[in-house]
Amino acid sequence: MKKILMLIILVLVLVVNCSYFEGAERARRERGRECTYNSRGEAQVCGYIK
Repeated sequence: MKKILMLIILVLVLVVNCSYFEGAERARRERGRECTYNSRGEAQVCGYIK
């Protein structure tokens, strides 16, 4: 009985972690990117908008 209970708990933790990381990844993609350029028009630094 304890093994089954532990298995269920581990599966639930895994599902919650995966959905959390999926939501964070989606939010990061939706924010967009912001780049700074040098005098020649080349991108120097690009990062996600906060």
